[in-house]
Amino acid sequence: MQCFFKIKNWAVSSNRPHTPEQWQAWAVQQSVADLPERAPEVAFMPAMQRRRLGLPARLLFEAAHQALAGCDALPCATVSASHDGEIARSLELWLALLKDGTVSPTSFGLSVHNAVLGQWSMWSGDTGENTALAVLPDGLETAVAEAVTILQDGAKQVLVVVADTPAAVPLRPVVRAPFAYALALLLEAGDEWCLRRSVNDNAALASDYWGALSWVRHRLLAHRNWTHDYGNRLWHWSQHP
Repeated sequence: MQCFFKIKNWAVSSNRPHTPEQWQAWAVQQSVADLPERAPEVAFMPAMQRRRLGLPARLLFEAAHQALAGCDALPCATVSASHDGEIARSLELWLALLKDGTVSPTSFGLSVHNAVLGQWSMWSGDTGENTALAVLPDGLETAVAEAVTILQDGAKQVLVVVADTPAAVPLRPVVRAPFAYALALLLEAGDEWCLRRSVNDNAALASDYWGALSWVRHRLLAHRNWTHDYGNRLWHWSQHP
């Protein structure tokens, strides 16, 4: 399969690289060892509302707000995708249930997969179509493919947000993204970009699921063509001149 689209704008947020200089250095060195963890400030929101946002929400809000800067074509359909989802919050709820026999109703309500997207919709006042996807390692490409189908149905633009917040799981080793992040892409109909999938039947599904961070690195290094290898699925990105 292949699909075509235009990327009108994009933005990324994380709890490690924050400034353009830090992101550029990361793209070259792929190291965040010297960067302290800090949640995005989401300074565009009132302080009272900011305090109510957890890390996944702050990441999505920051990236989405930047990607939509200067855009007045609302409502805007949104596709969000996450591999980790609210795993950190879910683990906290499980531990609280084991220890206390009860959990916070508010925290429980925010643990569902589309909760953060719902928070964004309510805060922004955007009543456009929302789709929340629980994805395999190729979550970025899955979300973009979904967004292209919405464009083909007549939408003027679609916001794609891929966000993951890895949890520190003490029970057994698990594969974790190098840091928490959210990537937002504002898509329109066009042929600036081509995304094509091919299949490798002899390979197993890859465990690395942070293709969105790889996408950011390629863009910061001004690459126009690259392939994301997810084992049995290969996704080829190409930007037309």
